[in-house]
Amino acid sequence: MRRSLEELCANVAADTDASLVAIAEFHPPSKGVRWTYADRPLNDRYKRMNVMYGKGVAGRVLQTGTAFRCENVAELPLPLREYPIVLSEKISAFVALPVATSSLFGAVLFIAYRSSHALPDKGMCDRLASYIQTYFQEREAVE
Repeated sequence: MRRSLEELCANVAADTDASLVAIAEFHPPSKGVRWTYADRPLNDRYKRMNVMYGKGVAGRVLQTGTAFRCENVAELPLPLREYPIVLSEKISAFVALPVATSSLFGAVLFIAYRSSHALPDKGMCDRLASYIQTYFQEREAVE
């Protein structure tokens, strides 16, 4: 039985006690990265965000293909304005995970906290990313 992205993200949020769980994907027409879904966002700004490949949280994860962990946003390497999702959603800590898809670029699973919180360990992150990867594989099989 195919599960919806909403249900999967709600399960990830419950498993990790996250304030926000979001999915970003490469958007070919704009050649940028867009947030396509968010569970428990503060507002709808994420729907209008389009960052260049390699920029922002999702762009960096898609470009490098590696997880981006941040236990304190005050320690980010670039100014906060360079991370629109973090700024808009008032995030304090996050982990952004690459999710393999049939697309060359893939997707990003963003697990974030609005207050100080321990980030999920690597084993749990790998399990959650594969959980979301299954959704994309099923979606692509239908298309």
